[in-house]
Parts: sequence; C-alpha cells; structure tokens
Amino acid sequence: MATRTELRAIVRQDASLNSTDVISDADLNTLLLEGAVQFARDGHAFITKTSWNTAASVSEYVLSGASPKVTGFLEVYWPLDGLIYAPTSSVTKLPGTDFTVVSEPWLNREYPGWKGLTASDTLQYVYLGYNSSGYLVLGTVPKASTTTPSITLWAVSSGTAMSDDANYPYVNSTTALAHIESYTKGIAYWALYVLHRDKTKINGEADKYLALYSSLAAQCRDATYQHVKQAETIGLRQAGMVVANQTVGSL
Repeated sequence: MATRTELRAIVRQDASLNSTDVISDADLNTLLLEGAVQFARDGHAFITKTSWNTAASVSEYVLSGASPKVTGFLEVYWPLDGLIYAPTSSVTKLPGTDFTVVSEPWLNREYPGWKGLTASDTLQYVYLGYNSSGYLVLGTVPKASTTTPSITLWAVSSGTAMSDDANYPYVNSTTALAHIESYTKGIAYWALYVLHRDKTKINGEADKYLALYSSLAAQCRDATYQHVKQAETIGLRQAGMVVANQTVGSL
C-alpha cells in the first residue's frame, strides 16, 4: 500500500509530469486526496462500522454534515446488511425481517401519519433523506422513546485525509491496510488521469490512466465484497459437510 510519498512518486514517474512546474507537490497532494475519496467511492476501499445509541424523541441522525455519526460517510454498505437495530443489548433486529428500509417519499405516500407516531423503541421503518440544512440523515420511524436502543451502520467511508508524507490513505497513520494494498496505486492513476486530461491535454494518456484506475477500482470493490462473503460461503459449506458426514455416519 502506498504512502503519500509513494503515491506522488508514481505520478512523477510519468516524464511529462515529473516537474513541480507542471504541478507543485502541495497541489499534487491535494489531487491525491481527491483521488483517495474517488477511489473509496468507486472501489469500496474503506468500510467502517459505527454504532450509536438513539436519542429520546429524535427521529433523524446526521450521516453527512455537522457532527455526523459516521466519519467520511459516502454510502451505506449493503452487502453487510447495511444496518442493524438493537432495541436492547440482547435483541437484534434486521432489515427486511424486522423493519423495512424505505424512502421518505414512500412514507409520505403510503404512511401519511408517520411523522405523528408516538415515540417507541419498536422500529418499523428506516429511511435516508435530507434535512433543512442539506445534511444527509438516517431517519427512524417511529422516533425512539429512550436512549436504550442502538443502531449499527456499515458504510463506505472516505476515512481520514492523509496529512503527512509517511501516512497511508484512509487511516492517516503509518499503519497500512494490507487487505487493500494491491489496489491503492489506483489513487495515483486517478491523479494521472486528471493531470493528463486538464494539464497536458494528452487524451490518449488520460484514457490509459482512467482505464487503469477503473480496473483497480473494480478489483478492489470485488475484493472488499469477497473478504466477507467468501468466508461466509466457506463456513456454511464446511458446516454442511459436517452435517452430511454425521448423517452418513449414522446410517
């Protein structure tokens, strides 16, 4: 996995960009930060799990805006079910089974009285929408009546921006995330694409780097999914083999 210094070096390997007259290191750092966010969105490179307790008589929780519940929220990561709701520490409620994820327009159309429901810790619906400040929010229907329940959300995140040359993307520390190490040079490819598109005007080079970026983003997205689902598939397969062996052995 590439540090900020190493990502800059990948860009500078391109002879037409190996000069601070074309782009300064400071401006290149800014472009690499942009690339990291883009790669996080396209490649699902950084998945976070965040939990918080409900607030009594509060129906909406900020995901993107002032004092967000999730750092660098980009989108809900649905392959991990997106979110779970625990009305108590010993009970877990799942989307599709115990409550339904809908949109605010759906609620307005199908459940006209939803905003006036009495507060309750029995969740019926969850929605994503926007508040009057333009913040992206997660809403619960009805609003919780106590602070006992908790919400756990899995999200695609932009993480923490790199602030030092020795730091790695997303974590902004000297600790690398080995599981995405093979893909993060895609951040440099994004910068190379933008620079050739906007600076050198060499369309062929821009297209080449965009293709390289897109390929790595797709591979990273698939790997992120497989890290979770492959383990589940293998585990269930092994459990099935044990049951089959026990059944055969008991004949």
